[in-house]
Parts: sequence; structure tokens; C-alpha cells
Amino acid sequence: MNSGVRKLQFLLLVAMLSVTCCFAQKVKVGYDKTADFSKYKSYTLQKPATTPNRPLLYASITGTIKNDLEAKGIASREKDGDLTLIATGGFDYGLNSDVGLSGCQNCPAPLVDAMDWTGKIPAGGASGTAPPKGTLQLTFVDRANNKVVWTGTVTQKLDATKQDQALQRVGAAVDKLMAEFPPKK
Repeated sequence: MNSGVRKLQFLLLVAMLSVTCCFAQKVKVGYDKTADFSKYKSYTLQKPATTPNRPLLYASITGTIKNDLEAKGIASREKDGDLTLIATGGFDYGLNSDVGLSGCQNCPAPLVDAMDWTGKIPAGGASGTAPPKGTLQLTFVDRANNKVVWTGTVTQKLDATKQDQALQRVGAAVDKLMAEFPPKK
């Protein structure tokens, strides 16, 4: 091989690795190993306790979640879905402000049985702390018994000066997280 081709291959490899690093999201999930995820056919998104700080970003996140779940046969319901989805945190624009998602102020905390929970991260609400900036946490609660069955987080930093790119990264981050739901047992 001539040196020009090797240089080109090397540059392409470096470019591919740098692009991958820029788009990498950190995903962590945990779930109740005793839950039968095949019985869940619908979900209800718990509305945030306060108005989101960034409505377009909020709409992008919830729209991506809805599309991903509907593609898996889980329908969105205004109320009384099999699952209640609680979204907390949000993606950080580096401006010291997140989307501003928070749990419901008047909702009872979902039950978490420490003996049943064997996930990689604590179940939603179990740690008592909000997700760090730039982190979206999704918690699915079985509505029938008010028990957390799945929780996951994804971390993604965004550049406020590149809003179109930010929305693409949000979509990719949420897709990556939702790829883990329902869990593959």
C-alpha cells in the first residue's frame, strides 16, 4: 500500500473515532426482575410539576419517547395507562439550566421493594436525589400496584449555539435509552 492511502485510512479512522466520542451517551438501566413486561400495552406520561424551562426540548424528548414506545406496541394514554412514566432531569445546554422536568408534586411515591430490585442503578426516587445536570431519568411504574418496574438514565451535554444539532443529539440519546426498554431477559 502506498503511504498516501495509509494516511487517508488513518485520517478516516481518527475522524470516525472523534465523531463517535462526540455523540456518545452514557446509559444506565435497572429493572424489577420479577416484572412481566409483556403485559404492559399502554403508558401515561406523568405531567411535570412545573412548566418545562425549554418547551421545544421537552416536546422533542416526549415525542421521541412516544415514537419509540409506539414502535414497540406500547400506546400512549392520557390517563390510566398500564404504566406511568415519570421523566425527571433533562439535558444540559451548558447554561446552568436543564429542561426542568420534575416529578408530580401531589403524586404518591412509587413503591420500591429493595429485595426485588436488582437493577444497576437505584430505582427512581430510591436515592432521594435529583439526577445530575445533563441527565434524563425515566422511571416506569406499574400503575396497578404502584411499583417501580424499570428505570434508566442517559447523559448528554448540548451546545446552546447549535440547537439543530442539539435536537438530533437529544433524539439519539433518548433512542439509545429506549432501546433498553423493555428489558431483554
